[in-house]
Amino acid sequence: MTRDNIYKIEILFDLDIRARTIFIGQVPYFGSATFSDDFKIYNDKIELVARRSAIIPLDNIFYNHFSSLYNQVLKSLLFYYATTRKFAKIKSISISRARSKNILEEKLFKDDQFNQVLDSSFKLNYQIEQARLQELFNESPKGHTTLIVVSYLLIANTTLNESDKFEKLWKSFNKLYTHIANDNKDFNCLRFLRQFVIDNPNILKLSANKVTDLTTIKLRNSIRWRGMLLDNYDTEAKTESFKDFVIRYSDKRIMEILLETKYGYRETFLRNKGLFNLVDAHIKHAIEINTINDNEVVSLLTGKYMYFVRNKTFHGEKVDSSFRLSVNKEDNELKFLNSILEPYLIDLINANDIY
Repeated sequence: MTRDNIYKIEILFDLDIRARTIFIGQVPYFGSATFSDDFKIYNDKIELVARRSAIIPLDNIFYNHFSSLYNQVLKSLLFYYATTRKFAKIKSISISRARSKNILEEKLFKDDQFNQVLDSSFKLNYQIEQARLQELFNESPKGHTTLIVVSYLLIANTTLNESDKFEKLWKSFNKLYTHIANDNKDFNCLRFLRQFVIDNPNILKLSANKVTDLTTIKLRNSIRWRGMLLDNYDTEAKTESFKDFVIRYSDKRIMEILLETKYGYRETFLRNKGLFNLVDAHIKHAIEINTINDNEVVSLLTGKYMYFVRNKTFHGEKVDSSFRLSVNKEDNELKFLNSILEPYLIDLINANDIY
């Protein structure tokens, strides 16, 4: 099938700066296994050239979200903003269709005719490695995952309250760990991801750095340990699972908190099940040898505690966090969690060459 219709899309940004090349290359598109489009992304504009067999109404390109052209525009904008890491207003978008070197139709969209995908508050504090970011260009499960993950990540970095930011970051995280684990069950995915991090300890550069200065007191006061532990291990029948949870960790700070809280508020259960001596020895040994493992803290906060918070929030078990009269303890907790989850996402994206 011939691709005689040549579509040219130019996105101009409202910037008065010297042009600098960000990316030039061929990008595959949905619906074609062999053909690609030409992408030229600069700091002041984006130029796309696409060849299609079909005649696509220019007014419908933004309206039809299944359009391959629309998807290419989204790819280019996500790549642009994730690379520049700051807001640039889109001044105009022009689209033309040519055939046999003759322009048959063209359309200019001014800034009041489309949404500014992001707003002036946008700022991304962490750099995604460009080679890893380019994965979102690919028409593959990993490419599609990266596209979605980055979209939520960018929106999370606009002006949102901490609860809404956490929701966007979690959706990004959810999509990412589902892909990495290749499973649809959260429990299995988070368990797989924890093992993935253990097997690849060097990938958590940004997120591990965020927790390295956390003291035992700071870590204990930052989250609701009692709420998480009693929710996860609410009956004596779950004592074996609680023992397994403790044994999985060795970081001194985590162990000190478990010791200070009378073995995670479950000393009686442990004694009743004959598991107390094992858990007690594990905790005290880790404290004695001063084990520090920042990756464990990141994994516990993201895969264990944030999942607990996510369930309470998303399942409607509490009043919506936006319905409040002032900044409160929950806001401070979510701010702390967001400060860990965001760099954790960046770390995982930057490791997409090994999953």
